Amino acid sequence: GPRGVYDEAKRFAEALTMAYHREHGLDTRIVRIFNTYGERMRLDDGRAVPNFIGQALRNEPLTVYGDGSQTRSFCYIGDLIEGILRLMDSDLHDPVNLGNPDERTILEIAQKVLTYLKGTASRLEFHPLPVDDPRQRRPDISKAQALLGWQPRVPLEEGLSKTIAWFRAHHAAVT
Repeated sequence: GPRGVYDEAKRFAEALTMAYHREHGLDTRIVRIFNTYGERMRLDDGRAVPNFIGQALRNEPLTVYGDGSQTRSFCYIGDLIEGILRLMDSDLHDPVNLGNPDERTILEIAQKVLTYLKGTASRLEFHPLPVDDPRQRRPDISKAQALLGWQPRVPLEEGLSKTIAWFRAHHAAVT
């Protein structure tokens, strides 16, 4: 399905990058970025956090697929940037996972958006789970911790609160 093509394209890009490093001595870095959120995201990019925020700002139902028990690990953009900068300053050429291993259910994320976005008339609306939707996504960041001294620092609640405040302040400009 479409998910498999996306995953294979990423693997191919990594293989090509490593080949250029090995064959031509190109100084490369490979970062595997997991679910990231934060200020300045596009509300229409198809990811859970901006989708939920956009729907809540428009007082539309928040679309939760399946029963919402599938998990994701959300990394705040500031933490991701710190990890990328550390990777760029290193001599690592192998892939490094950057993300937050703190798993949360999609239902929990939707409920937090409703809680933090005071005044919304939105409610939850459940839809069938897409066939290719992964049950779980959780990065193993042990290499980033050991070799870069990096780990995410911003708790989901703090990052989500900042993200919602930004979207609320810029709502007219982003919808």
